[in-house]
Amino acid sequence: MAPKLSVITPSYNQGRFIERTIRSVLDQGYPNLEYVIVDGGSTDETVEVIRRYEDRLAWWVSEPDEGQSHAINKGIERTSGEIVAYINSDDYYLRGAFETAIAAFERSGAGWVAGASLDLLDGDPPVELGVWQPRPPSASEGPLAGRQWWVLRPWHVPQPSAFWRREMFRLHGTFREDLRNVFDAELMVRLAIAGEMPALLPDQVLATRLGHPGQKSRGFGHSRAEIRCFAEIFGPRLTNAERRRLALLRCPVWALRTVREIAVDPALRLGGRLLEHLPARLRRRIRGRDRRNSLAELRRYR
Repeated sequence: MAPKLSVITPSYNQGRFIERTIRSVLDQGYPNLEYVIVDGGSTDETVEVIRRYEDRLAWWVSEPDEGQSHAINKGIERTSGEIVAYINSDDYYLRGAFETAIAAFERSGAGWVAGASLDLLDGDPPVELGVWQPRPPSASEGPLAGRQWWVLRPWHVPQPSAFWRREMFRLHGTFREDLRNVFDAELMVRLAIAGEMPALLPDQVLATRLGHPGQKSRGFGHSRAEIRCFAEIFGPRLTNAERRRLALLRCPVWALRTVREIAVDPALRLGGRLLEHLPARLRRRIRGRDRRNSLAELRRYR
């Protein structure tokens, strides 16, 4: 029998997108699915959409909560599946995602699994920004190699394409409710530092991440202060040598990141918009969306 899979959708005022999210879960046809939606008291059409599918949901609620991570943790507490995932109400799974993730668990025995995600920018038509392929923590390391880089970057994998054994939450805790934007990355770093490495599926695109102006996590500026807390959170778990390297590198890394956010990234975005007016054969491949793999270049896509 297929292991029970619990999927949680936290939501707040994403009525434009949530039906596609719901359908992407239900249309997987997974035989042992427990799907719950934890809405934070939306005032748009979200609840109306949810009601259309409530006979296929294990449970749902629409009430004020203490934020996204609190909503996800509520879902974890109210479900019982051996495997747990969450998908935000503006993202969606691609066909075969559950089957692929479960097969990876069975094949690897890992405590969690991470596939690739397709990044889209909302529009008519939506713009494909590229495919984010998960990489191991060691790939995030720079000069003076060590786990301090996992904390400084911080290392993480595409959240919509991540699945966890429930045991991971029992052993290492659930999502931190004092973090608003980077609670997913914090859990991933926490697991990695504890030695719980994911089974990576870089060539398997399991989900789509949708970027849009109303997105809570859009832009690094929203997350900067929380990322800086990682040094205090994880510093005690590093070796003495790694802590010394962390102290040495943290200020230069954060300064460079701020410069990139304020100057480099806006310049690249402007350049990208200007390049749109040139024929494709004349465009230099300098934008992030040009450098990253396209969905069509991977083996599995739809």
